Amino acid sequence: MRPKIIAHRGASHLAPENTLAAFRLAAAMGVDGIEFDTLLTADGHLVVHHEYITDLHANANEVIPWCTLDQLRALDFGSWKDPRYAGEKIPTFAEALDACSPVDTIQVEFKSPLGANATTDQDAFAERILEEVESSGLADKIIVTSFNHGILSRVKKLSPCQRVGVLTLNSVDSYLAPPPALLQTLGIISGPEAQSMMENGLENGLPGGQQALRTLVDLAQYATLNGDETSPVRWLIDRLWALTSDHPGENLFELLLCMASQHDLPSYLASLDFVPEVLSCQYNTCFRDRDLVQKVQATGVEVAPWPVDGVFDLQSILDMDPVTIVTNRPERLFQMLDPDFQMPEAAAALLADPSLAR
Repeated sequence: MRPKIIAHRGASHLAPENTLAAFRLAAAMGVDGIEFDTLLTADGHLVVHHEYITDLHANANEVIPWCTLDQLRALDFGSWKDPRYAGEKIPTFAEALDACSPVDTIQVEFKSPLGANATTDQDAFAERILEEVESSGLADKIIVTSFNHGILSRVKKLSPCQRVGVLTLNSVDSYLAPPPALLQTLGIISGPEAQSMMENGLENGLPGGQQALRTLVDLAQYATLNGDETSPVRWLIDRLWALTSDHPGENLFELLLCMASQHDLPSYLASLDFVPEVLSCQYNTCFRDRDLVQKVQATGVEVAPWPVDGVFDLQSILDMDPVTIVTNRPERLFQMLDPDFQMPEAAAALLADPSLAR
């Protein structure tokens, strides 16, 4: 039986990630599920975006938790990908769910509130998550995921039947290393090098801690990004915001200890005070222990490696037989699983005319 195919941030290789266009395209392709990220705005709305900053995906450089929904809706979140997507707006949580409703599974990563403390703010956020999920009418399809496992614990205590997924990183350095698109923009690598990195599944940064560190040092030498006032260090600050928000109240030593405890994922999962339905680990974690997928799934927890994109990586992960694969390139995975796969007519129409998704 083939794995469930989850489109990471929608059909994000072909359309701008985390937009209604990407979600509707993925649904039209026939994926089993869609994954997207949510953040709170300054005026308390849930919107869909991966980073706290908009720098890489919009026509202005803003911090989402410091902006109102109206301010964010004035921005263009599509042109960075292709001029045909000009005018694409940042979706609200409700709009994203509506676009994803045709699929069986909706994985929603809830980003920790920026600057949240370890108790009051997290409790309130867990309650907000459940309020939004339960009022959506799609609770049976939604898996609440987060790198903040304290929030997942609170969600489970408040609603034991709500499915949750534990998100984990392979390493801190792979998380902090800049993505190929940013390195290309800065001129650190060439276009062909960036394409090679993405084709080979290195979407989340450079391999190896030393090379990642050297790249971060290179970044510090650049004053601006895209010729405007934005310092590339903002990208690194965004990643650090995410780490510290997911580990509120912890100092650096405690944060690193927590990350180290996740190196042995079966033991880490057993140590949690709740039982998740899904482990969604950064895919290269599976290469440290090729039996990891089966060890975890033997306990009744689904494994959903993310984001598996390169042909070699996809085949290697397929050989491990996970229940689910999360990918930016569902069209590639469909083709690998079925050489006769053809893009469905509805998906082909959306690719030919993105305005049909609006």
